[in-house]
Amino acid sequence: MVAMPKRVKTFEVIFSDPSKAFYCIGCAKVEYAKGKQKCREQNEYLRYEEVVQLVDHPADHDGSVVLRPGNKYEYMFGFELPQQGQIVSSYKGKFGYVQYFVKALMERPAQPALECKKHFEVEEPPGLSFSPLQSPTGGMKEKKVTCMFIPDGQVSLNAKIDRKGFCEGEDICICAKFENTCSRIVVPKAAIISKHTYQANGRTKVFRQKLSSVRGNHIISGMCDIKPSMLGCNIIRVEYALMIYMHIPGSEKLILELPLVIGTAGLGSRTNSVSSTDGSVSNASASCYCDNNIIIINNALLFKYP
Repeated sequence: MVAMPKRVKTFEVIFSDPSKAFYCIGCAKVEYAKGKQKCREQNEYLRYEEVVQLVDHPADHDGSVVLRPGNKYEYMFGFELPQQGQIVSSYKGKFGYVQYFVKALMERPAQPALECKKHFEVEEPPGLSFSPLQSPTGGMKEKKVTCMFIPDGQVSLNAKIDRKGFCEGEDICICAKFENTCSRIVVPKAAIISKHTYQANGRTKVFRQKLSSVRGNHIISGMCDIKPSMLGCNIIRVEYALMIYMHIPGSEKLILELPLVIGTAGLGSRTNSVSSTDGSVSNASASCYCDNNIIIINNALLFKYP
């Protein structure tokens, strides 16, 4: 609430409602159209509220503070992110997103409320030290080939990789054996496939995309720029697979998919706290956002009056 005397010389700002002072929110949202029906779903992963106070500045007995013209007043704040495994990484996809932001709001009588918002990024990659992700994985597929309903031999492939978990930029070494007893020339190929799953209103929408591929080579070197796997969100899921397949002229492809989990280097080093002294979390930028007289910069709230 802002109380204004008849002659505008000073402003008195009273924060009596915590939700009107400062809060931090993190949520996941899915939205897409299924025919004429709009599918929407939202999950909240983080909500933090705090009454901000001026540092080393006197206040009245009721907690009100007089802000004088021409000065800047800084309201410090800080909060702890939940432990790893309790939130998910920031994400923006075709049909949904996961975003985190801090927001300040100040109400004024007979005037629109002053409000500002600053987004920050959170990285919560899967732990690649989990033993199943470090174990070899593989599989085998075979297919009988016919020509005008006449048997024409078969094609088979047997492939494995030394582990399931990888960091961005690492090489994936494929050990594959191909067998071709038909009369056609087959071409071995491999590709990294991403699978984005969105859930809303009891419906599921899947978006698949080929990220990189090679032909006639047993090594995929230097994965493209991709985000870590996201496995902990209830309504958005990002998974990857190594697809090894054989192109057979005049017949359907023989496809073998091996699951992948993509993490990031330096796991376990996420900073859990956000404060004006510690800086930002993960990749949160240090830039400021200004809306009229409220500014969020380097995790401090600044109120300016002319």
